[in-house]
Amino acid sequence: MAELTAKLFRNYFGGSWLGKITKNGEFQREILFNWPVAFEKYSSIGTEEGLKTPQGIGFYDDTNKVCIAGWRQDVKRWCMTWFNEFGGYGETQWVSQEIINGVTVIYGYCNECKQESDDITNHIVLCEITDQDNFKYSINSFKKGLVEIEARRFRTAKKLKSLMQQEDNAIEMFTESINYTKK
Repeated sequence: MAELTAKLFRNYFGGSWLGKITKNGEFQREILFNWPVAFEKYSSIGTEEGLKTPQGIGFYDDTNKVCIAGWRQDVKRWCMTWFNEFGGYGETQWVSQEIINGVTVIYGYCNECKQESDDITNHIVLCEITDQDNFKYSINSFKKGLVEIEARRFRTAKKLKSLMQQEDNAIEMFTESINYTKK
């Protein structure tokens, strides 16, 4: 397996994505998420760094999460950490990658606790990058079964960042995103 690089995450995942969530093969719902351009050492998933995701577009579920992602040079891993309003938290670490039949596959693991009183759940995570605008994210555990998100990009990172910097367009961006999911 090839060594994981930060460049892969910084160059690929930026932008607005629309995904379909399935659990054990059964369609659950659609999800919308925004990943601003990953400049500097850290970036946020869902919102600007340190802010919470707007209602209805939380990543993975509809909790308001504070999320930070970044490259840990000491272990050569892309790490994502999040906290939610219920005292829950989690961490995903992407540890290796390989190319199989032209598809980039990233491997990792995730530990999460949905709310303060829950036990920690451990998952195996996998991301298949099929092309520049499509990926499939899988999370598998004994407790959850197999959850998959098939996502496609509908807004580039550059466009997303530009919209987020224009305060007047913030509401327009989220309205446009919600309308996009209804098409």
